[in-house]
Amino acid sequence: MKQESKQKKNVGTSVMGNDIETTQNTMHVLDENKVLKKSYEDVVYISQPFGATSLNTLAARALLFGLNPVSLKKARVLELGCSFGGNIISQALYYPEASFTGIDLSSSQIKMGNELIASMGLSNIHLLEKDILDIDDSFGTFDYIIVHGIWSWVPDVVKDKILSICNKNLSDNGVAYVSYNTYPGWKRLEQYREIMQYAEQKELELPLMERTLYTKNILKLVADTMGLDNRISQKASYKIDNIQNVLSSNDYYVAHEYLEPFNDPVYVHEFIKRANDQGCAYIGDVFLSRSFISWLPEDIHDNIAQLANDDYIAKEQYYDYIYDTQFRMSLLTKNKHSKKIVRNERVSIDVLSKLYYCSVVNTGIPSNMTDSIHIAIKEVMDRGDIFTVQDIVDHIHRKLPGYTIEMDRVYSRLLYLIIVDNLDMYAEPYERVAFEDNKVYIPQRFIDFISTIVEKEGSSYIGIGDMYNKVQQDIDNGFLFVIKQMVEPTTKEKILAIMDDNITVQRHTRDNIDFIVPNKVYLEEILQRIRMLGFLHKIKD
Repeated sequence: MKQESKQKKNVGTSVMGNDIETTQNTMHVLDENKVLKKSYEDVVYISQPFGATSLNTLAARALLFGLNPVSLKKARVLELGCSFGGNIISQALYYPEASFTGIDLSSSQIKMGNELIASMGLSNIHLLEKDILDIDDSFGTFDYIIVHGIWSWVPDVVKDKILSICNKNLSDNGVAYVSYNTYPGWKRLEQYREIMQYAEQKELELPLMERTLYTKNILKLVADTMGLDNRISQKASYKIDNIQNVLSSNDYYVAHEYLEPFNDPVYVHEFIKRANDQGCAYIGDVFLSRSFISWLPEDIHDNIAQLANDDYIAKEQYYDYIYDTQFRMSLLTKNKHSKKIVRNERVSIDVLSKLYYCSVVNTGIPSNMTDSIHIAIKEVMDRGDIFTVQDIVDHIHRKLPGYTIEMDRVYSRLLYLIIVDNLDMYAEPYERVAFEDNKVYIPQRFIDFISTIVEKEGSSYIGIGDMYNKVQQDIDNGFLFVIKQMVEPTTKEKILAIMDDNITVQRHTRDNIDFIVPNKVYLEEILQRIRMLGFLHKIKD
């Protein structure tokens, strides 16, 4: 009995010791979080949409790897570290039946983000001021979890908590996206971060933005000095080029990337292990060429395959060693799906037939691809719209009647173009409706969205994304004026009459010569832009 009592006492002492240690660790993390919160409130990122985090992109990647992701239309979406919400607001706009939740430490950014959302009249998105460490099972589950630009920049305990959320708060068929800095590529860049952090020690009392400008000037002087010595400039010209890249980057990006207390790159094999430890299965990288090596020249492919020895993690790690990868966008799912994930780079024809494709802007196809199938794919791509495998087949039949199509060649060429990022790939179509007199209109939410960005200074906080979450530029008051005329079905003639009475569009040439754009020409430009943005909806019969 005495021994039993003694054992109980020892157990009690041990638990108490762990409680003290946990409390101390938690207090330490809370202090670190306060520092991070202050820095992100002092130097504000403009919250942009990222095409790589589009639900449509994530679902398509999951399908390609053999999984069965949730349909987008009623998906539940969570973004950790959402800032003003710019990465999910556009997606909430296009998917009004889906629900979106964003959390961030910054109270000021959450407050402003919710004000923008209220101005847009969106009811399917909510931003919360919340610590990632406070998320538990009661927070619910989500079909898509997005963590962009957060994981490398937080303490280790938060890193592991993020990965835990990507398991415990992920729905059964859910997909999580986590981006992070990686070695070996970041070993190249760490020296510039170290130079800047060394230089800022003399100016720590300055606000973060002033320290950023000061240390960028120091870095410039270092690069200029290297350029004065021919021995250095010839041997290490890449260093000067890398420094120039830092100097040309936005100040707010440099502040958080190079002067934050946390920026912890990892090797991809380390990330995958940490994800596995938290109950996640690694799917692959959004940038498919980092997970597929079949696109590489045969000798390079064979060497990597030999190094990897049928180990998919080793394959991606050796790829990173060889290509000096510095950033990854990894997809995760629950560990119970690990055996379903296709890792042999063989994609089902059924999957490729069900997906939707669109040309990446200004890419086309590689110049050495000149056979009939490549040319047909290029011609379909050049239309600039979404297409399917069947659209390619139909185009070949129209152009080359009687041509015998080898479907394996169509699929293999299509897959190659996807892997090398010449083609975007989506799980579901989003209809782009053309303008027709009295047959189409623009839902109010799209007009309120653009109005908030253009008229109410929303552009100071968030960017505009399209249905695939790609950043859209050059949307201004003229664009807003025109779309306001389409809240109800109307005609081109009526819109033109209102334009003639109210607006004049003036532009200038590269030589700064001003000229007036005829309203009829301008209207056609806007109507095409509206179609590509998917703003127009058909009236119901």
